[in-house]
Order: sequence, then C-alpha cells, then structure tokens
Amino acid sequence: MSRPKSGDKRQAILAAALKTFAERGIGAAPTSAISREAGISEGSLFNYFKTKDELLNELFHLLRMEFSHHLEDFPHGQDARTRLHYIWKKFLQLGAAHPERLKVLAQLRTSGKLLRGNESPSSAVVEVLRALSDATKGSSLSSLPADYMVLMVRAQMEITVEFINANPEVAGKCSELGFKMLWAGLTAE
Repeated sequence: MSRPKSGDKRQAILAAALKTFAERGIGAAPTSAISREAGISEGSLFNYFKTKDELLNELFHLLRMEFSHHLEDFPHGQDARTRLHYIWKKFLQLGAAHPERLKVLAQLRTSGKLLRGNESPSSAVVEVLRALSDATKGSSLSSLPADYMVLMVRAQMEITVEFINANPEVAGKCSELGFKMLWAGLTAE
C-alpha cells in the first residue's frame, strides 16, 4: 500500500518549483533541483506529479488562480474604465510584491508545455475581456480578437511592473500615466 500524499509536501514542491524556475528558468531547472529545494527526494516529487510537465501545469493554474483570489472587491457594477483601472492597479501591486511570480508565469506561457484546458480564461481574464468589450464597443478595436486585446493589455501591465520594480521612485507616476496611455489607446479612434 502506498503512503498517503501530504498536502504540505505538495505545496512545498510547488513553492520550490516557483523559486527554482524564477532563479534558473524552466529549461535549466531539473526536477532534482526542485526536489532538493523542497527538501524531498526526487522520487517523492514524482509521487505528487507524474511528470515535470504536470508540475508546470499545476503551478501555472495555481499562479493564475492566486491573482483571481485578489479580486474579491472587484467593482462589477462600475463603468469599463473603473473596472479596467482596478485590474491594472491590482496587477501592478501584486507584480511589485511578487515579481518572481510574473517572471515564472511568462516562462510558463511560452514554454509550450501547457495543456489546452489550462489556458482557459481565469476570472481575472474574463473581467478584463468584459471591460475591454465595453470600452471598445462601437470602435474599430471591437473587431480585434479578444485574445489579442488581452495580450496587449497584459503586455502593457507587465512592462509597467518591470519598469516600476527597477525604478520604484517613479512608481505612482508610471502607474497612473501608464494606465492613461492604455485607456487612451483603447478609446481613441
């Protein structure tokens, strides 16, 4: 009979994977390094995740859901600008507090290892889509593919976080002016 799996060990593996991927990159992070960081044997890692790809997918799902959990006070009934600005500010706050998570998310998205089901929109992405649809209603931008619009907004947020993390003295100014630039691009013809 196999031993029951521990939720604590599973979480330790995911935390170790996040740290190792942030430090080394996904391609240069063998499961032996992840298990060593988690304080377990490599064989134990495979009791929780059958393959490294399964671990990558679980970490991706976890990181995406973490962001969605920070949207409890989302202003659902407000206008598109208010909703998008809320997501912008929340993304920048979390990106400043946890830059390693953004770094690993970007690596995971471009790894080619994610399962199709893992790419379905999180609640945060759904809210961005709604706000973008409302913001661009009736404009030429409304004919663009929704996925493209989300990628453009995410790119702008990620670049802003990266700049702010390197230049914290201008965080407030870049946050507000960056959003104004995004909004102007969405609503101008």
